[in-house]
Amino acid sequence: MTPTHALDVIADTLEATGAYRVLRQLKPFVDANEPPTEPTFIGLIVDTETTGVDHTRDTVIELGMIKFEYGASGRVYRVLDSLNQLHDPGRPIPPEITRLTGIGDTDLAGQRIDDEAVTAMVADAAVVIAHNASFDRQMCETRWPVFAEKNWACSCHQVPWRAEGHEGFKLSYLLIDHGYFHKGHRAIDDCHALLTLLAAPLRTSG
Repeated sequence: MTPTHALDVIADTLEATGAYRVLRQLKPFVDANEPPTEPTFIGLIVDTETTGVDHTRDTVIELGMIKFEYGASGRVYRVLDSLNQLHDPGRPIPPEITRLTGIGDTDLAGQRIDDEAVTAMVADAAVVIAHNASFDRQMCETRWPVFAEKNWACSCHQVPWRAEGHEGFKLSYLLIDHGYFHKGHRAIDDCHALLTLLAAPLRTSG
């Protein structure tokens, strides 16, 4: 028995008592084993870390994206591509942003987001999804015009989380409610977290 398997056995044993809940570290989505039997589309999950909340003055310092294939039923089948890049805004990062994200001036020095790579990845998406899309959408459309051509969906406010049995709709809370934890407030980690939530059946309606 490997150490990891031994820990899984311990976790399962604890949960089986009904007296414990065990949170497992989030792992990237695993593609479905069988090919789709329904029409499929391309979705794009986006998350940004920024210098602030004003899209007219602030800028994206980290962009994370996951492109995935999903069916007409809503089922997620496979990950097609991913991107995570940093960007030097040319000015000091506010201390509160560094405290929130862990991203500092030294991490960003000389970094540039590849605009052509971003545009190419967004081009064939049928929908762009973000958790609190009103914020990410403004930030993305200001920097990359291709985002303004796309349909957007908000997984925070357009999914009836409370009706589905959840007490809140923050990404970290929803993830915990599904039995996972992750390193929040980094773009690609939040993208993986959101994909996990979208791929899971809804608690009440399925």
